[in-house]
Amino acid sequence: MSSTEPTAAHLAIGRDAARLLGEFSPIILSNRAPLTPTTEGRLVPGAGGLVKALTSLASATGATWVSAARTDAERELANAGAPISSDNESDHAFPIVFAHTDPKAYQLHYSVISNPLIWFAHHYLWNIALEPVIDRGIYEAWFDGYRVVNAAIAERAVSLARELPRRPLFLTQDYQLYLTPELVRSAVPDAVLQHFIHVPWPEPRYFKVLPTSMREPILKGLLANDIIGLQTSLDVHNFLRCCDELMGLRVAEAEGAVLYGSRLVWIRAYPVSIDFDAMVQLGESPEVRAIEDEVASWRPEKLIVRVDRTDPAKNLVRGFLAYERLLEDHPEHHGRVALWAFLQPSRQDVEVYRDYLELVTSTVDRINSRFGRQDWTPTRLDLGEDLHRAVAAYRSYDALLVNPILDGMNLVAKEGPVVNQRSGVLVLSESAGAHEELGAYAISINPFDVELTARALHRALEMGLPERNDRSHAIKQIVAINDVARWIRHQLEDIRSVAPRSHERRATTEPILVGSEIVGKGEPLDKT
Repeated sequence: MSSTEPTAAHLAIGRDAARLLGEFSPIILSNRAPLTPTTEGRLVPGAGGLVKALTSLASATGATWVSAARTDAERELANAGAPISSDNESDHAFPIVFAHTDPKAYQLHYSVISNPLIWFAHHYLWNIALEPVIDRGIYEAWFDGYRVVNAAIAERAVSLARELPRRPLFLTQDYQLYLTPELVRSAVPDAVLQHFIHVPWPEPRYFKVLPTSMREPILKGLLANDIIGLQTSLDVHNFLRCCDELMGLRVAEAEGAVLYGSRLVWIRAYPVSIDFDAMVQLGESPEVRAIEDEVASWRPEKLIVRVDRTDPAKNLVRGFLAYERLLEDHPEHHGRVALWAFLQPSRQDVEVYRDYLELVTSTVDRINSRFGRQDWTPTRLDLGEDLHRAVAAYRSYDALLVNPILDGMNLVAKEGPVVNQRSGVLVLSESAGAHEELGAYAISINPFDVELTARALHRALEMGLPERNDRSHAIKQIVAINDVARWIRHQLEDIRSVAPRSHERRATTEPILVGSEIVGKGEPLDKT
């Protein structure tokens, strides 16, 4: 991380945190740290929506960030005990602490349970006629991996919380740490806990892919929080149904609340977003502009872009098949259009992800062999992790294809339109979380429908400039208003509004549900 001038969003987060979190000392918990130490002693910023959205909060508040030690370099730091600084040259630095994990336990936690078992359950990716097979190896990975790593992070976070000057506020992130909140609650009962889930939440019938001995601890772990944050209103609905149908708990769906024991747990939708100004500034940087000039030297008249990780949920193969159908149905595009896929290899330590990447590359090779000619390559596939190249792709597209099978949010759908310079059209899966906000101004597609996607790409390429301008401008305005600062603000306001005061946990009058109304807890939150 570099010591750059804070953006408007960063400053707003700082003001909101000072206004709303004065009584708290925040601790952020995640599987992966926001910075990865290398063997050479450098710190490499992490990628992904979680890191981008939360780093600004940690910087603004000086929050301690606790993560699992995943590598030898991180385990050395964990054994040393002292935190590292996110940026030694910045006034906005925050401490990062690693919880020690045994390499074997972490491999079981991440590569057997978190990915693919839980991740696949969240994204409806199991071919349930054949998989998953919950056998002895899965149970061993659950007990000797997932539970052990969650306990290690909880123990490290609790030890830090006892040294903090104010009441601890634990902000736990995502599906790798579902058991951690219950462990923290039992050790620090007076703390305030919030858990944000970045992936979509499945309906109860599919969540039952996980056996009772796993799904009930997951739900109990989450319900140890005061607030559970999800991406969309549908995710909130599905989570409440799981509490009702799988746990037999009382829920008030209109208010987004679950009665768990003697506590009310609030279930809220917070659509994650981006730092609008930072993205615009990055798009104007010399590094991005140089790559954009390079792209201009080889691109044809029209360019379809996709920027994604290579995991099966991103639906890459069907996207390429839709492009192939476009070329079959519209030979007038030959030589005039190219699809540029800039893909980040993902979780290549998991066999199914390696197999999927092989299928992606073979599909691209087949399309190029079928349609390519000496002066035109229909599909360009670049593999790597380069933020500047990704942003240059965003600036250059005429159509941006975002067609996941299911996504919690998908920030590509927000980042691309913010920096695009060609009034490009967003072609967006109705199953992406971003569709709830942006769908009215994108071309919506069913991610499984290759024919529909091909027609959507053709429509995007042929759309007139006035309509392209209107759609592009509307999406930019939505993202500018609903930026990362607003995402953080809504969570902090809810924490301030509903987090029990220290004495409330011991009050004799507990909140109850009468029908679907809450009694004994004051006014319900405004859902708008």
